[in-house]
Formats: sequence, C-alpha cells, structure tokens
Amino acid sequence: MGDLAVRTISGIVLAAIAIAAVLYLPVWAFKMAISVIALIGTWEVFHLLSKKYSELNPVEAAVVGFLSSITLLFVSVYLSLFIIFLYGFYVANKVYKLETLGVSITGFIYAVFFISSIAMLHQENRYLIFVLFATVWAGDTMAYFVGKAIGKHKLAPRLSPKKTWEGAIGSFIGSVVAGGLVAYFFGLIGFIIPVVLTAIFMQIGDLFESFIKRQVGEKDSSHLIPGHGGILDRIDALIFASVVFVSYIEIVRNI
Repeated sequence: MGDLAVRTISGIVLAAIAIAAVLYLPVWAFKMAISVIALIGTWEVFHLLSKKYSELNPVEAAVVGFLSSITLLFVSVYLSLFIIFLYGFYVANKVYKLETLGVSITGFIYAVFFISSIAMLHQENRYLIFVLFATVWAGDTMAYFVGKAIGKHKLAPRLSPKKTWEGAIGSFIGSVVAGGLVAYFFGLIGFIIPVVLTAIFMQIGDLFESFIKRQVGEKDSSHLIPGHGGILDRIDALIFASVVFVSYIEIVRNI
C-alpha cells in the first residue's frame, strides 16, 4: 500500500473518530479524551525537546501534562499553571539552568493549554468544533493542492521548505469559505470573525511545530499515526485555531 493510501485511510479513520466523539460524548467524557490527547502531545513535544535538553524526561512530563490538563478542564486554570511551574522549576533546579525552566513551561503551554482549548470550545458549543474542523481541514487541503499546482514563492524556507505564499493564500481562502459555510449551516455565522483570524493563525501553528522539529533535527513529532507522524503533526494547526476561537469567545463575553 502506497504512502498516499495509508495517509488517506488514516485520515478518514481519525476524522470519523473525531466527529463521533464531538457528537456523542458528554462534556466530561470529551474533556477526558482531550486530556489523554494532551498526555500524548506532551510526551511528543518533550521527546523532541529532550534531544536538545537531556534533563527533560518525556514520560514524567506526559504524566504532569495529563494531570495539568485534567486540572485545567475540571478544577482551575491557576492550579494547572502552578503544577506546570512547580515541575518546570524542579527539572530546571536539577541542572541549575534558567533556560530549562523556560523550555519546559513553553512545552507544557503548547501541549497542555493549546490542546485542552478544544475541550473548552466543545463545552461552549459542540457545533463550534465542526466550524473549527472545516476551517482547518479546508485550509490544509487548499494549501496542499494550490501549493503543489502553482507554488513558487517560499513562505518560510528555514522552517518548512515546501510551504509557499501561493499555498498560504489558497489556505486562507479555503478556510474562510468552508468555515463560513459550516458556521452558517449551524446558525453560528457570528463566528465568522474567528474563522477569518483562524485562517491566518493556523498557518503559524504549522510553522511553530516545524520550528521545534527543525531545532532538534526531526521530521515528525512521533510515528504514532501511519502516514501522518505524530498527534502534533496532525493537530498543530487545529490547536492554534482552537485557541483563537476560545480567545474570541472570552473577549466577546467580557466586553
């Protein structure tokens, strides 16, 4: 079976599981599922970082990441941050390096808070997840096909040599159109603003993960998903997009 076939089948299976979870899991169960994904994501990011910072333990970090996600989603944001800070200080103090503290906290914020934001969005309105999916998946698809067809001008050659400005523009258009249509279908057209913002920031999500992988000389965050690499390789744009949606909701609520 070719790489494209494996990638396609894996993608379809993952999409079906994700859609079923959004539709049928109660809020508490969806939060637990997202915390498990945060556990895996934390292991992946600390596995990458440990190649440059040997004092980092991916297994320990994954456990802390899971507990922090559970705490964030069920108890308190501040307590979750406190757990992350204490563990980061514990690791940094062993080697007496301030840089380790910063790297550790950054890894947790990315893997725990960004991933957990998906559950926050689901709790707000589960149909917003479909708007999110449409925005990101359409953007990824358009970026690939437009970039492959007419891409000539490199977007960020040091981070992701295959990404082009033409693909990025195609991604933006695809995201806004698909996200807008799905938002309209579910009566959520008021969320067109985060759809547009997401069309921009989801591409930064791709580049951010690429930055980490380039720093440690890795192509994938892991080999967990056939044809796709790791969890973070699959959801790097999605979790940045989710943060945009949740931030928009919080801002509007507090204005």
